[in-house]
Amino acid sequence: MVRKILNRLLKGVFWGSAIFTINTIWLGIADSPAADTFRENITSHAIGFLLFGISLSFSEIILESEKLTSTKKITIYILLLACFVLTIGFIFGWISTDSPLFILMYMLQFALVYFVIWIAQYFYEKHQIEEVNKALQKRDAKE
Repeated sequence: MVRKILNRLLKGVFWGSAIFTINTIWLGIADSPAADTFRENITSHAIGFLLFGISLSFSEIILESEKLTSTKKITIYILLLACFVLTIGFIFGWISTDSPLFILMYMLQFALVYFVIWIAQYFYEKHQIEEVNKALQKRDAKE
């Protein structure tokens, strides 16, 4: 149990660090007020991204549940992540609270990114399954 928790924690730190690094590089290229604000509060943002990565990792526990249907798992997982994104986004100033439109746009971006990730993962897993099936068919043909 402790090993699983540490594994999730390390995985979350990895993803948080990776996302932080990508954002740092992206905003390092950008010349905007948002990039300046990011640079001024870089330590705070690093902590935020680490917390976000850890929340991503621990949210995956939902996907491992055997009691829920796939649809329920994915729905709960995405809603949980949306709550984490909003909470962390508000705390660390990543989401502007000036207008509900900003919040809506942020959530639409979140939904779009996750939709693309899930579609990509679907096709990747479908390809992997086809490869395994081909290998099994070759093995069965030899026997």
